[in-house]
Amino acid sequence: MDTGQRRGTRVASSQSARQVNLRSVLRTLAAGEADSRASLARVTGMARPTVTRLVAELLDSGLVAEVGTGSSDGGKPPRLLAVNRSARQVVAIDLSRRPLVATLADLAGTESARHTVGGAHTAGDRLVAAVVDVVSDLAPRATAPVAGVGVATPGLVTRDGVVVEAANLGWHDLRLASILQERTGLPAWVGNDADAAALVEYGTRAGASDGLAVVRIGRGVGAGLVLAGRLHAGARAAAGEIGHLVVEPGGHPCSCGNRGCLETVISVPSIVGQAAAAAGADPAGLPWDATALRHRLGDEAVHAALQAAGTRLGAMLAHLVAIVDVTEIVLSLELEGVGEEFLETVRTTLVERLLPIDGEQIFVHLTDYGPDLILHGAHALVLAGAFGMARP
Repeated sequence: MDTGQRRGTRVASSQSARQVNLRSVLRTLAAGEADSRASLARVTGMARPTVTRLVAELLDSGLVAEVGTGSSDGGKPPRLLAVNRSARQVVAIDLSRRPLVATLADLAGTESARHTVGGAHTAGDRLVAAVVDVVSDLAPRATAPVAGVGVATPGLVTRDGVVVEAANLGWHDLRLASILQERTGLPAWVGNDADAAALVEYGTRAGASDGLAVVRIGRGVGAGLVLAGRLHAGARAAAGEIGHLVVEPGGHPCSCGNRGCLETVISVPSIVGQAAAAAGADPAGLPWDATALRHRLGDEAVHAALQAAGTRLGAMLAHLVAIVDVTEIVLSLELEGVGEEFLETVRTTLVERLLPIDGEQIFVHLTDYGPDLILHGAHALVLAGAFGMARP
């Protein structure tokens, strides 16, 4: 290696270290672990002059602000620091719903605009075009620089934003992150919807340190796993793809090409379809709302469909708990008005199928984020990718 190459390598290494240190400062401030230059130096282990330079750069960028003066321990009172969450905005997109939902929000998640785009069956190239269009529409409305685009999508997604397989969306080996960057000029982060949801839930649940699973049930079914404090995607980004495990051999055809997958049994369309069949009704056009379904199909049909789906999911989760030993499970069900009823069936079945000592230590909850959980996850992808920060 000649002298010029060595110098270039040193410069690149120095820039990389600087970026890592900037992210460390932002992450520490955002988490509330430090609030001044002196406390940043203590918590991060960096030299005080290094912290001073990094903070000056973040102040110039607007990402950090001085927010007052702290108490003195005998010397000069410290200037208090905080992340300025209005300094940047994010376009977040949830592809698990139809029509897709997109928002423009600041770093705290405060929305300034929201769009819904596409129809119930928009897929393939048309869905790609719809995603690009919604970004192109929302980004110019920003009142601060746009840090990037976050997309949470069903399917297998690699770390570099390639959707390897999303059967429901008609996508195979789609370079979605690259396409968005090329067509919009903005950085983009793409992740599996359940994984993105797990990022959000883990950041807000103190009791999840021993392991967390987030299970979302909508048009599809998937799980996101956090193990030992880290998102667990697996060797092929396929961890948590429980929706395409065959549970009824020879059962209903699934979008993945198999028959009898879990998705064909407990997804919201499947639950609605089972309730309609029990009532002798046509499932086409029925709403994803329990009150309306009970009015049209009767309490017994809806209750039976929920019981069957909850029991099936509880049995599946017992296997998951036994294999990876998570202690906390969060459910996100897109069928409105039946969360508690569904939760109780899942919890009862899960506990019945575990060793008594294991069942006592498993906590099952509904998400506190409601139908916007995946949207918050898409937002979290940008915070993690651009700044190394977790959701507030």
